[in-house]
Amino acid sequence: MTAHQEQETDTTARNAGVIIALCAIASIAAVALDSSAQGSNPLEILQGLVRIRASHQLVHIVAMACLGGLMFGYTVLSQRLGLRRAPVLMGLIAYGAGSMLMFVATIIDGFISTDLAALFATGSPDAVRAGYWMIQAIAGVALTDIARVAWVCQSIGAVAWAIALVGQLGARGFGMVGLVSGALPAIAVVAAGSNMTATVVAGILLVQAVWNLTAAAYLLRGAMPRLSVPAAYSPGTSP
Repeated sequence: MTAHQEQETDTTARNAGVIIALCAIASIAAVALDSSAQGSNPLEILQGLVRIRASHQLVHIVAMACLGGLMFGYTVLSQRLGLRRAPVLMGLIAYGAGSMLMFVATIIDGFISTDLAALFATGSPDAVRAGYWMIQAIAGVALTDIARVAWVCQSIGAVAWAIALVGQLGARGFGMVGLVSGALPAIAVVAAGSNMTATVVAGILLVQAVWNLTAAAYLLRGAMPRLSVPAAYSPGTSP
């Protein structure tokens, strides 16, 4: 590899590390700033969803952008680790599947649920009840199941990359952190089952953030400029 190619590779890795770190922080901030509909009956809940429609959709647009940014970053990480290595390729495939599923979940939660609320909120009492139960089924059941599978897929990807890091000279520490932070979301999903409370979800997102920042640190460290080492002096050459 030429010096120019090495410089381009390091620049790409550095950019990927920055993007992963920014997306990790932005996705947590988006979830923290998101609001939920309040109400004591179906009509009030639908009206609440309509009121938060714009801000709710904006938050999920940010979340989708973060998914794209993370996918870019982890594709670069896979290239850095070597796509011919089985754990690396397995990690990229699993994480890509998880990201696609999470993208679908984001559309359901951010757009379909609020659009359904706007469609039924001004209807008859029967229409309101039908719309409410439709949202409950789609956003409450389908969304949860899709997100659970997505988190497991992303965990498999993180653990696979961590295994590759453990076997790489100078990256064992990153790999050990990745093994723990990568496996925990899948363990939480299995342990919680269908009882995915807000606390469980927040815990999964925080642990994922640990892995994201670990991967970002690895890419940034690997992209640090190399110090040039002068050639050893030998007799017959000018010092």
